[in-house]
Parts: sequence; structure tokens; C-alpha cells
Amino acid sequence: MPTKIATQILDDDGLQMFWGAKAIGAALNLTERQAFFQLEAGRIPGARKFGRNWGVSGVVLRRVLTGEVPPIDA
Repeated sequence: MPTKIATQILDDDGLQMFWGAKAIGAALNLTERQAFFQLEAGRIPGARKFGRNWGVSGVVLRRVLTGEVPPIDA
């Protein structure tokens, strides 16, 4: 079975997208396993599941982490 590689993508507008628990965890200084647990528990605001893959916008993640937008109380 092929291994899914987590990626960080910069789209045409210069907006970051983090795809996969590994990339999201790296952005949050978490292990892949810790990030996956937090994602499944709904504790990472702005993260959405697309099929079997998690994705989150870097802009939304940064705003939540810097306090510009209040986090979702899970």
C-alpha cells in the first residue's frame, strides 16, 4: 500500500494549505499522531476533512493561533 505524503501547498494566491496530519502537526509542533488525534477530536479550528484527508488553510490557522479569531470551543 503506498504511503500518503503530507504536503504543504502554496496556491496561486499565495495562500498556504496544509494537507495531512503530518504537515498540520509540523505547523503546530505536534507529532503526526498527536495532530491526528486533535483533528479527529475537532480541536484544530478551521481544519476540514476532505474524504480521508485533513486540510487546513495556513491563514485560518495563523489567525487562530495569534488570537485574531477566537478558537472553537470543543
